[in-house]
Amino acid sequence: MDWNRAKNIILVLLVSLNLFLFVNIMIVKKNFELTGTYRNNALKALTAAGVELNCSVPFSSKPVQRISFVEKDKNVYTGMIESLMGIKEKNDIIYRDTYHTEGKTLKFEDNRFVYTDNTNSIVLPVENHRKLDASLKSWIRKNRISKDKFVLDKLHEEDGDVIAEYVQLYRNIPVLDNKIVFRIRNKALAEVEGSLRIFYDLRANKEDYIVSAEIVLLTNKDRIKGKVEAIDLGYLLAQKDELYDTPVWRVKLSSDEEILFNAFTGEWIDIRRFSGEGGF
Repeated sequence: MDWNRAKNIILVLLVSLNLFLFVNIMIVKKNFELTGTYRNNALKALTAAGVELNCSVPFSSKPVQRISFVEKDKNVYTGMIESLMGIKEKNDIIYRDTYHTEGKTLKFEDNRFVYTDNTNSIVLPVENHRKLDASLKSWIRKNRISKDKFVLDKLHEEDGDVIAEYVQLYRNIPVLDNKIVFRIRNKALAEVEGSLRIFYDLRANKEDYIVSAEIVLLTNKDRIKGKVEAIDLGYLLAQKDELYDTPVWRVKLSSDEEILFNAFTGEWIDIRRFSGEGGF
């Protein structure tokens, strides 16, 4: 065998491979630079259009899935009923819409549960938001409501009560209709309202690329009335009769108003869709 010829062939192949890798790296770098330029131009266009941003604009380059929910058997509520209402034996539970015991009530209605506690037995550290957050998350786990992750979405006062709203997370994306809302009165837990969907099995469906947040803001700039304080990607049941939740861009304004846009189409979503129908 002609080893000199073989070495030359190997040398040419190595040089060709390095050249191929170099060209591909430069293409990726150029695409990244173009993406950065595009985003910078879009953000400048937002400023020129009068949209005031008090937050960063999130970026997502990967396709996002739709999600759907499959209802489980009613036995899935057994642990919560036992824990909240003090029922020790599963055989003692006769499934019904309302349970009463020692100043506590648990109701199942309109695809949600409502738990009220008039005993003032659970005192919460409302002055310390970090400890309050830890206490409420512990309450969810302790009462066997859900093992999934929940994140504090809103914390505000209403008629002298402290209201803490939590949403379920799916792959670190909030599922906006899957809420647990705590009402705290005089530092004691008074009421908890939650979506029954948090008990369902969650399944991922078809994925697709989404419209960037800056383009959504640009094309809907007339709906942005005020300073933008936060933008995040979440899931929402955009239409009542749909079988899955759609990715949405949620825009929070300085006025506490929230505006939602379909992340696949960029279209505005009317959040009054469930008004008067028992939803959150």
